Amino acid sequence: MNKKIKIWVDEAGRWPWAWPVVACSLFFNAEYPPSKAFIKKLDDSKKLTEKKREELFEELIEYSRWENPKLYFWVWVVDNFIIDEINIRQANKEAMRRSLVEVLRKIKHNPEQKQKIEVVIDGRDNYVFDELDKKPLYIVWWDGKVSEISAASIIAKVFRDKMLQTYASIYPDMNLENHKWYGTKKHKEYLSDASKITGIHRCSYKPVKETLEKKEKILLHICCGPDATVPIIDLKKDYEVICFWYDPNIQPKKEHDKRLWELKKVCEIEWVDFIEWEYDVLNFFERIKGLEDTPEKWDKCTECYDMRLQRTALEARKLGIKYWTSTLNTSPHKDLEKMFTLWDKHSLKGNLEFLKIAFRKNGGFQRSVEYTKKHNIYRQNYCWCIYSDTYPGGRRTAPKTKK
Repeated sequence: MNKKIKIWVDEAGRWPWAWPVVACSLFFNAEYPPSKAFIKKLDDSKKLTEKKREELFEELIEYSRWENPKLYFWVWVVDNFIIDEINIRQANKEAMRRSLVEVLRKIKHNPEQKQKIEVVIDGRDNYVFDELDKKPLYIVWWDGKVSEISAASIIAKVFRDKMLQTYASIYPDMNLENHKWYGTKKHKEYLSDASKITGIHRCSYKPVKETLEKKEKILLHICCGPDATVPIIDLKKDYEVICFWYDPNIQPKKEHDKRLWELKKVCEIEWVDFIEWEYDVLNFFERIKGLEDTPEKWDKCTECYDMRLQRTALEARKLGIKYWTSTLNTSPHKDLEKMFTLWDKHSLKGNLEFLKIAFRKNGGFQRSVEYTKKHNIYRQNYCWCIYSDTYPGGRRTAPKTKK
């Protein structure tokens, strides 16, 4: 076959967020062309019904099987893993290149006669192929104007759709029977859950990538700004941190509000969200009633810890956040083993997972001191519980609580 050869190329599946890209290269045999009646039936594949596309697809396949084929074609598929590796533009080029090479092989073209080959591609990428001496001609939206482009488009799209039928049976939740997985609102909603991402998704695509890289949320109980610094910084590496402010034992309220303000400064610096709970001091007095004179780190402190952790666990369950922890284990003045026991109790009740991280270790406390100095964060040197030995002026008497 030494006459001039014109090969037409089209692709399917370039823009969706999942599955491979498909390219078809096609050549009508000038000596035995398809009938004019058949050519009149060809049109832009997007304008044809699914049934009509499949009928034309079967006829095109049949024409390629004759002893003297009326057309030559080849389809090449580049999967989503290669797309992620080399990007969609290069993957599309590779699909087109391989389909071109195979069509040339099928028509037994002499490689020394490259100058007789003309390639027309439906698109605007301006690819250059080493296998061709002449750069392809690029046209846009000619699917319904040139019969060969229409034929290549029909083959590529029907071949693609037949693959999707198989994928649809493997991944029924993706609804591939009705949607080709272009960037719709529905597909964005589907991708809100990373567990739904399948083996055919293009993981390099931004919507899919963002879902895969999305971090688990963790609710971090906060008792003061300085103690929150190191936990926030360390947890941000692996989690989306949500701070939960709840510290009902601080007296007076002015001191409570001052500490809350310092936490807000830290959250602003570190770009994390926070939830502010109410000033629950009267509930605190009720909770430790009868334990006011117990020694430091004993029963009254245990009840205080438990009160704060219980409230945090309730909030975690309410928000549907599985992971939680507390800045209480930053201060060197806290009994870690006692708090770990309390955390286990509240985690079991709500199917939560408490991260038992001793933030004070590996220089954690010193790091928090350095951070507060650098950012001018107020650091208190006692807990401001009125029953604490360190309360200014000594222990106080609790105000009467409302019944």
